[in-house]
Amino acid sequence: MSTDVLDHRKQLRARLDTLEGANGGGWENRKNWFEQVYTTAQGDTNEIPWAELKPKAPLVEWLETNKGEGRTALDVGCGLGDNANALHVAGWKASAFDVAPTAIEWAKKRFPSGEIEFRCADLFNPPADWVGKFDLVYECFTLQAIGIEMRGNVVAPLKSLVAPGGTLIILGRYYDGNGERSGPPWPLTDEEIAAYYGDGFEETARRTFVQHKDDGRKIPHIWLELTRST
Repeated sequence: MSTDVLDHRKQLRARLDTLEGANGGGWENRKNWFEQVYTTAQGDTNEIPWAELKPKAPLVEWLETNKGEGRTALDVGCGLGDNANALHVAGWKASAFDVAPTAIEWAKKRFPSGEIEFRCADLFNPPADWVGKFDLVYECFTLQAIGIEMRGNVVAPLKSLVAPGGTLIILGRYYDGNGERSGPPWPLTDEEIAAYYGDGFEETARRTFVQHKDDGRKIPHIWLELTRST
């Protein structure tokens, strides 16, 4: 990657770190921070650090053998909508939400067919009509953005969205015990991940892998699939 691109990313991180809520301070502050990221971008996707404008590779790989065939799917923390669109293309009846209103409006403009239900919502208090509705709930890099002290509060709401017989997928940074656990984003620990087991949820797949960043860092990640039996 060119020096100009790396310099831009450093400048972008520095700018976003000045926004209120960048380093935590309660969920309301974090919600406001996400909205500020999108509003201050002023329509430029290069100013959104996580906007790759394509679905995550592990999801694309999984969807190759897991077509929706009309089943329901929910993309948690959808951002600009690329993962939600991948679900839709793979035959899932896709819904998606984000806590930032500007992100939702942006996603609707990028994918204007109306076949994906985009909604502004809060994972801590999801819409009542979504509880127990989805055959697939896909959480990608959202939990790692929530402050460590608040993570236990989203376990029940997230699991509640999965229909009996449905699948919960968690994709995020993973803390393997090596080095400092700094953030944001704060990587998920085994203890935090274990909170999603039980209450009818059983592991069906789990793998860890390393993502190589442009600046030379090697970041551990986890892909976890849990199926709800009841």
